[in-house]
Amino acid sequence: MNDAVHAVVTFDDGVPVAVDGETLTVPEAVRELNFRAGVVRSSLGSVALRVARTAIRGGSGEVDITLSEGRVVGIVARSEESLYDFAS
Repeated sequence: MNDAVHAVVTFDDGVPVAVDGETLTVPEAVRELNFRAGVVRSSLGSVALRVARTAIRGGSGEVDITLSEGRVVGIVARSEESLYDFAS
Protein backbone atom coordinates (compact mmCIF):
# COMPACT_ATOMS: atom_id res chain seq x y z
CA MET A 1 0.00 0.00 0.00
CA ASN A 2 1.49 3.29 -1.07
CA ASP A 3 -1.12 5.86 -0.05
CA ALA A 4 -2.53 6.43 3.40
CA VAL A 5 -6.14 5.36 3.93
CA HIS A 6 -8.39 7.37 6.23
CA ALA A 7 -11.64 6.14 7.80
CA VAL A 8 -13.95 7.26 10.57
CA VAL A 9 -15.15 4.38 12.74
CA THR A 10 -18.25 4.94 14.86
CA PHE A 11 -18.57 3.03 18.13
CA ASP A 12 -21.67 2.43 20.23
CA ASP A 13 -20.91 1.15 23.72
CA GLY A 14 -17.54 -0.20 22.61
CA VAL A 15 -18.81 -1.94 19.47
CA PRO A 16 -17.88 -0.65 16.01
CA VAL A 17 -21.17 0.03 14.21
CA ALA A 18 -20.16 2.08 11.14
CA VAL A 19 -17.27 3.03 8.88
CA ASP A 20 -17.54 6.48 7.30
CA GLY A 21 -21.23 6.58 8.23
CA GLU A 22 -22.10 3.24 6.61
CA THR A 23 -23.64 0.84 9.13
CA LEU A 24 -21.63 -2.41 9.24
CA THR A 25 -21.25 -5.46 11.44
CA VAL A 26 -17.86 -6.01 13.08
CA PRO A 27 -16.73 -8.59 10.48
CA GLU A 28 -17.90 -6.29 7.67
CA ALA A 29 -15.96 -3.39 9.22
CA VAL A 30 -12.80 -5.52 9.37
CA ARG A 31 -13.23 -6.55 5.72
CA GLU A 32 -13.95 -2.95 4.65
CA LEU A 33 -10.81 -1.61 6.34
CA ASN A 34 -8.72 -4.41 4.84
CA PHE A 35 -10.23 -3.72 1.40
CA ARG A 36 -9.51 0.00 1.61
CA ALA A 37 -5.95 -0.68 2.73
CA GLY A 38 -5.46 -3.09 -0.17
CA VAL A 39 -4.67 -6.10 1.97
CA VAL A 40 -6.16 -9.57 1.76
CA ARG A 41 -6.38 -12.01 4.64
CA SER A 42 -4.71 -9.58 6.96
CA SER A 43 -5.35 -8.71 10.58
CA LEU A 44 -4.91 -4.99 9.83
CA GLY A 45 -8.64 -4.22 9.97
CA SER A 46 -9.02 -6.08 13.25
CA VAL A 47 -5.97 -4.36 14.75
CA ALA A 48 -7.25 -0.96 13.60
CA LEU A 49 -10.60 -1.56 15.33
CA ARG A 50 -8.89 -2.65 18.56
CA VAL A 51 -6.63 0.42 18.56
CA ALA A 52 -9.59 2.69 17.83
CA ARG A 53 -11.68 1.10 20.60
CA THR A 54 -8.85 1.64 23.08
CA ALA A 55 -8.75 5.34 22.19
CA ILE A 56 -12.36 5.81 23.26
CA ARG A 57 -11.98 3.55 26.32
CA GLY A 58 -14.59 1.14 25.05
CA GLY A 59 -17.33 3.78 25.01
CA SER A 60 -19.23 5.51 22.26
CA GLY A 61 -17.96 8.03 19.76
CA GLU A 62 -15.99 8.39 16.55
CA VAL A 63 -12.39 7.56 15.84
CA ASP A 64 -10.59 8.83 12.75
CA ILE A 65 -7.92 6.29 11.85
CA THR A 66 -5.17 6.38 9.24
CA LEU A 67 -3.70 3.19 7.81
CA SER A 68 -0.46 3.19 5.87
CA GLU A 69 2.00 0.51 4.83
CA GLY A 70 0.08 -2.20 6.67
CA ARG A 71 -0.19 -0.44 10.03
CA VAL A 72 -2.22 2.08 11.98
CA VAL A 73 -0.29 5.36 11.82
CA GLY A 74 -2.77 7.95 13.01
CA ILE A 75 -5.73 8.21 15.34
CA VAL A 76 -8.06 10.99 16.47
CA ALA A 77 -10.90 10.17 18.87
CA ARG A 78 -14.01 12.22 19.58
CA SER A 79 -15.91 10.95 22.59
CA GLU A 80 -16.91 11.81 26.12
CA GLU A 81 -14.63 8.99 27.31
CA SER A 82 -11.72 9.36 24.84
CA LEU A 83 -8.09 9.17 25.83
CA TYR A 84 -7.15 11.53 22.99
CA ASP A 85 -9.09 14.40 21.43
CA PHE A 86 -6.89 16.39 19.12
CA ALA A 87 -9.83 17.73 17.12
CA SER A 88 -10.94 20.33 19.70
